Amino acid sequence: MIRINLLPHREEARKAKRQHFYLMVGAAICLAGLVVFLGYTIINGYIASQDSANAFLKAEIAVLDKQLAEIKLLKEKTQALLARKQVIEDLQRDRSETVYLLSELVKQVPEGVYLKSLKQDGAKVSITGYAQSNARVGTDA
Repeated sequence: MIRINLLPHREEARKAKRQHFYLMVGAAICLAGLVVFLGYTIINGYIASQDSANAFLKAEIAVLDKQLAEIKLLKEKTQALLARKQVIEDLQRDRSETVYLLSELVKQVPEGVYLKSLKQDGAKVSITGYAQSNARVGTDA
C-alpha cells in the first residue's frame, strides 16, 4: 500500500528552521549580553583599581606637601638663626671699636668742651655739644 503524506511537510520544515533561527538569535543575544557584561565588569575593575591608585597617590602627595611645608619652615628658621648669628658676630667684631672710640674721644676732646649727644649711623659718628669761651675747638665740614 502506498502511503501519501498529506501533512504540510514544507510548513513543518519552515517552522523547524524558524525555531532554529530564533534559538540561534537568542543564543547570540545571550552571548552578546555576556560579552557586554564581562567587558563592563573588566572595565569597572580597571577603573576601581585606578581610583584606588589615585587615592593612594593623593594621600602620599598630602604627606609630601606636609613635609615640604615643614622643610620650608625649617629653612626659614635656619635663615633667621643665621641672620641672628651674623648680627651677633658683627656686634662681637665691633664691640672693641666702641670702647676705642670713647677712649680716643676722651683723649682728643680739649678741656672746656661738653658733649650733649653722640650718635652713630653706620660708620658715621655725629657729636653735638658746646664749649666754653676759652676752649680751642676745630670743626670739620
